[in-house]
Amino acid sequence: MHHLPSETIRLLSSSQVITAVVSVVKELVENALDANANSIEIKLDNFGFDKIEVQDNGDGIKAADAPVMGIKHYTSKITNHEDLGALETYGFRGEALGSICSVAEVHITTKTAADEISTQYVLDNTGHVKSHKPSHLGLGTTVTVLNLFKNLPVRRQFFSTTKKRKAELKKVQDLLMAYGIIKPELRVVLVHDKVVIWQKNKVSDHKMALMSVLGTSVMNNMAPFQHQDDDSE
Repeated sequence: MHHLPSETIRLLSSSQVITAVVSVVKELVENALDANANSIEIKLDNFGFDKIEVQDNGDGIKAADAPVMGIKHYTSKITNHEDLGALETYGFRGEALGSICSVAEVHITTKTAADEISTQYVLDNTGHVKSHKPSHLGLGTTVTVLNLFKNLPVRRQFFSTTKKRKAELKKVQDLLMAYGIIKPELRVVLVHDKVVIWQKNKVSDHKMALMSVLGTSVMNNMAPFQHQDDDSE
């Protein structure tokens, strides 16, 4: 990981803002996909306001990158603004973890193929590592987000009604269904208060993904359509 040049940061201009549970889940799932994960489990406690946990089987975070993984504008995905013309990752601004740290407590447990054991890191509200210790988890990364909006009582109050919290859970499920369709090879599980709300297993192609996510009744009302674009880009 490296710090983006100030010119690139200025050109990116819009900073990452975490406004809801679904914002956190989106950033963490996209980090998992960028790390080549094909299995992601999302566990929420109290609609995500007490705990959001996203566990993947991706590449993990190298120990050398751990000290800066939560600090804003550190990223391994681009080196300068010219790379924005050929993005191959979901994330590129290096702001996701740092933004989440500013509104919640964040623990990250990670293990790469080169590591003998996993390590759990506790980050402070600026994204710096406060402490770390050995852990038992396998290959990949688990990000645990605790007490979301603990320092923003007005934001927590906004989600105080059961109706709004249930709507937020529905948004999370809709988001994961979208990833399930565009990533047939992805296994994804959503758990709320220890109950599986929705899941999709790995399938062979987009047609099977659509059937798995939307169901046969919807598929029966769809027509196959293919398009070949001559422009390679």
